[in-house]
Amino acid sequence: MDPLPLLLYLCAVLARSRGFSVEVEGPITFQEAAAGFGQSVVQFGRASAGGLLVGAPLQMGDVNETGKVYKCDPGSGQCQKILIQRPPDAMKMSLGLSLAARGSHLLACGPTVHQTCGENMYVKGYCFLLDQNLQQLQHIPDSLPECPKHPTDIVFLIDGSGSIDYHNFETMKTFVIEVIRRFRGTDTLFALTQFSSTFEEHFDFNKFESTHDIDSLVRQVRQLRDYTYTATAIQKVVRELFVSRKGSRDGAARILIVVTDGMKNDYLQYSAVIPEAERAGIIRYAIGVGDAFSQYHAQRELHEIASNPTDEHIFQVNDFDALQGIQNQLQEKIFAIEGTQSQSGSSFQLEMSQDGFSSLLSPDGPVLGVVGAYDWSGGIYLYGSSREPSFINVSRTSGDMEDAYLGYSVQVVTSQGRSSYVVGAPRHNHIGKVILFRQDDKHGGWRMETEVLGEQVGSYFGGTLCTVDLDRDGNTDLVLIGAPMYHTPLNGGRVYICPINQQGVMQKTCSKTLQGQVFGRFGASMSEIGDISGDRQMDVAIGAPMENDNLGALYIFHGEKKGLSPQYRQRIEGSLFPSRLHYFGQAVSGGTDLTGDGLPDIAVGAQGQVLLLRSRPVLKVGVSISFQPSTIPTSAFDCQGQEQLNTEASRAEVCFTVTKSTMDSLGNRISSTIQYSLALDPGRTKIRAAFDSTGPVLSRELQLSIETRCETYQIMLPLCPEDTVTPITLRLNYTLTGEPIIAAGRLRPILSEDSAPVSAGLLPFQKDCGTDGRCDDQLEISFNFSGLSTLVVGVTPELNTTVSIQNHGENSYSTIVQFFYPAALSYRRVLLLQSNRRAMAVRCSSAVGSEEQTQRNSTCHVNHPIFWSGAEAVFIATFDVSSEAVSSHLSPLPSAPPSDNGGPITEHMIHRAELPVKYGIFIILTSLEESTKYVNFSKEAGTRVPVTHWYEVKNLRQRSVPISVTFQFPVELSGVRVWDASEVVPSKVPASPCPCVCEMGPVTPSLP
Repeated sequence: MDPLPLLLYLCAVLARSRGFSVEVEGPITFQEAAAGFGQSVVQFGRASAGGLLVGAPLQMGDVNETGKVYKCDPGSGQCQKILIQRPPDAMKMSLGLSLAARGSHLLACGPTVHQTCGENMYVKGYCFLLDQNLQQLQHIPDSLPECPKHPTDIVFLIDGSGSIDYHNFETMKTFVIEVIRRFRGTDTLFALTQFSSTFEEHFDFNKFESTHDIDSLVRQVRQLRDYTYTATAIQKVVRELFVSRKGSRDGAARILIVVTDGMKNDYLQYSAVIPEAERAGIIRYAIGVGDAFSQYHAQRELHEIASNPTDEHIFQVNDFDALQGIQNQLQEKIFAIEGTQSQSGSSFQLEMSQDGFSSLLSPDGPVLGVVGAYDWSGGIYLYGSSREPSFINVSRTSGDMEDAYLGYSVQVVTSQGRSSYVVGAPRHNHIGKVILFRQDDKHGGWRMETEVLGEQVGSYFGGTLCTVDLDRDGNTDLVLIGAPMYHTPLNGGRVYICPINQQGVMQKTCSKTLQGQVFGRFGASMSEIGDISGDRQMDVAIGAPMENDNLGALYIFHGEKKGLSPQYRQRIEGSLFPSRLHYFGQAVSGGTDLTGDGLPDIAVGAQGQVLLLRSRPVLKVGVSISFQPSTIPTSAFDCQGQEQLNTEASRAEVCFTVTKSTMDSLGNRISSTIQYSLALDPGRTKIRAAFDSTGPVLSRELQLSIETRCETYQIMLPLCPEDTVTPITLRLNYTLTGEPIIAAGRLRPILSEDSAPVSAGLLPFQKDCGTDGRCDDQLEISFNFSGLSTLVVGVTPELNTTVSIQNHGENSYSTIVQFFYPAALSYRRVLLLQSNRRAMAVRCSSAVGSEEQTQRNSTCHVNHPIFWSGAEAVFIATFDVSSEAVSSHLSPLPSAPPSDNGGPITEHMIHRAELPVKYGIFIILTSLEESTKYVNFSKEAGTRVPVTHWYEVKNLRQRSVPISVTFQFPVELSGVRVWDASEVVPSKVPASPCPCVCEMGPVTPSLP
């Protein structure tokens, strides 16, 4: 099996089962067959006076009614619809898409109210303010704004030439009437002019505005007939009709609709007319009727008349009856012009605002996100104490904010009693941005204080926000910014942790982040959930609704003094619950006790369901271990030569103190079972202590409420201890299992994370130091060379030093003997010769030295840990002697430095001795076989015979030594001279000079 998948699988299993203080067994589940139920959720009130507000924004009701809000009661486990009186124009509003609560007030919003303005459909929003009894107080805004009045002035310039018959001319008039009717309810004025070779203005803008019978104005028009002077007619309209005296309005969109059946006959060129129309800001539509426009030159005329792009401003029909078919197209194009002509230069202002897409109840009043305002640059409305709401955004004309969706999320930041607002714009430049707005002290307006930019395209940075007051001092400490679409190969979704300083200003860079699993949308929902861990820091829940194949998960992060824990403390998967949830974690709200136990509960939204998870009581256990007596008396371990003791060393008192870390209303109804084990000297192979009849290990169980309980245990010394310096360790391990609390729905308490499950106590042995409590030892040391008078290097391979150490005072603790000696020696072994105590041990070791050091040292531990009063030990320390030693004497210096008793070094604790050093040699001189054995000669013969003698000199030691060789031999026999010549001839060059001396005449030696 591939190890990586295996590792990932194991990690997933561990993460799934890891938990702390949120109870996952038996959650309170609310389920409704309402579309979108669980998409939003908010807690309100407390205990029986509170509950959950759950949105079902997709649920269909009466005609044009979408969205329901439910109140869910944790006591009964049931939900019921809240009756909200909607204004008549609150159509298709998706009520419940966003919810908010603060104190005794609730806010439920529907941000998709459809408002019909003429043929346009705009999207607004309503929010409903409710009291704690869910009675409606008001709706915000009081009413939808009136349909936008985009003033538009339209002139019909119709062809009345003789080429058009009566029927077609009447059809053209009907077309004009039908188009005018389509603009009822809008701020549009019309004028009508007919042209041929002459011109007739049938009505101007003033007359149109003052007339209610439009049909009569058009029906009374009579055809002029004659030629087609189109260019001249356009010039007259530009100069004489689009003027203020004829009712044309400043700032209105100017539109000219030219209807003709053929090419012009006048001499005036379009090139002299159209630029003038362009300068006047007149948008021109050209409608060509009939077969004439199948020709190139006729089509070219239409292109000259029409505005650019010409394909958007030209209509061609085969006959006048076909004019009816272009009414919709013409209307849509003109409406589009209306939507893009405003003084701000924005295509839309507040027509698509979607008030309440996000919502908040702040100390200043309700806050509604309006993501669609001003080309979806967005912003927020603050409904404060003033009559009109404050619109807070970056700039209505900022191109940088176009399509930014500012107001997609909003939270309040509180600092020193002052409120600021942090607002998300997840589509800003495709990477997202979060802005902190503060109110100007002097002018009262709102300004951008800080902005934080996202990192990754499409991450939806700022899609969710959460503010955290860690220490509950009323000042916001953190802003959490969700980027649920952030992705890497290993993670899906990211949450940025942004600190708030003491002035209430957010940092521009947020380096610390939290992350979830791949494709999980981690950070899609976030909420402060109160202190569920009992550490007096606010904790946070973060949803990841698409983790684990869209089943979802909820992460719990604990608050710390300067932020959040970098690792989650609990991960709750949707798959843990029997109902097999989908999108668990798509909404979350926490921090309120809804079940009456005084502990914060967490509401988590899923598809069609909401789960109320309860936090558990967190217990802190303090453990104390004491001994009576606090030290083992000497009488308990005065063995007197005995191996078996079975004496009492002490009695251990083990106390458990159980307190509550979390605040609740359960009183002393909380109980738990503590299972613990006690171990004496854990890890030691030799038993020094044991419990009465149970050995060194003991296991027990206690059931405790919120109280202190103590247990006492006898500690025995079964055998005579060798080590009476190291204290006896009593180690305690325990686990806590919470008992079901019947009055709290069988909720179980849990052990706090900062309660150490392991404790230890030390029981020291009493030191026999007399009445003053101080041990004054009197150590005396001496040594000799074990009868050796001279060290012969090369002959003596080892040096044995016999050391004698006595303690003439009180007990000596951690006594050591140190040797200091030349580098020619090296420590080999130690042998204890004799002792006046039953058990005595000497252990030695040598410090590692370098070749350059001229001195070495070794340390011997004498009967650790105690060298008893009156004790004496004699031992031999053996050192190897290097054959390369160069010294005239050796002087090992043993000493007894201060023991753990802390006394001074005295002259009796140091001993010095010197040993003469000589070097052994091994020289061999041998006569070789090649030497002349004998010669025959006579006195009379007078012959000369050479005689040769060969000798070999060998140095069998490694040390080089000077050597002199002297040869003596006779030169005369009976007065007769037998030798008359001599010389010494070496056979090879010796390794060192080897002088040879011949007396009375030489022979010929061979010295290899």
